[in-house]
Amino acid sequence: MIKYYTYLLLFFGSLLFGQNNEFKNVDYKQIEKEIKNKKSEYYFPLLEERFQKMDTTMTVEHMYHFYYGKSLQENYDVFEDLNPTEEVIAIENKNDRPSEEEIKILKDFYTDVYMNKPFADLKSIEVLAIIYSFNDDVNMIKTILNLYYKMIAAIFLTGDGKSIETAIDVISPRHEYSILNVLRLGSNQQSLIKEKNRSYDLLKTVNEEGKEFDIYFDVTRSFELYNKKFK
Repeated sequence: MIKYYTYLLLFFGSLLFGQNNEFKNVDYKQIEKEIKNKKSEYYFPLLEERFQKMDTTMTVEHMYHFYYGKSLQENYDVFEDLNPTEEVIAIENKNDRPSEEEIKILKDFYTDVYMNKPFADLKSIEVLAIIYSFNDDVNMIKTILNLYYKMIAAIFLTGDGKSIETAIDVISPRHEYSILNVLRLGSNQQSLIKEKNRSYDLLKTVNEEGKEFDIYFDVTRSFELYNKKFK
């Protein structure tokens, strides 16, 4: 079970690190134009349908429009929570392997999250793959991780996080921790930076060997949505 998951994690992780360093700023006007065009392959309802059907022919560019386009939807809530049931929380807090009944409970919950609110916490997509790994369902693991890492790769199109100039653009601060999880980094400090009318989160991180890194995230879109909600 674990060997399949570890192998696939490394394989699809290569999507991230195989990209070039020519990053691009998120052009929301252009994205909005594409996702509203019914004749475009980036038409948002089509992207959402393909994602829900777990269509692995979706490309990183499709995911780019799906991810950033989601923040342009009226129903997008940057404050949205997973809201797990007490039953789900209890199962997740156990140290031993879940029973078949418990696996089904977790699978039902995280499948619903995947279908209806995957942007509440991107890590929930990866969690769904882990749940399928309990039953060694290699095809589903491959499918889910394929889509998950393409979405992460789409976010990395905007930057590598090594500086403010190459900050990683996210539509929710929660997604910062999904990125750190993929990079196998832990965070021990966070600070907000305002510069040139943009907002950045600076996360002090450390890897498994104890080496420290500064990772910058552009959270301007999140603040725009905050302000819009409370205006």
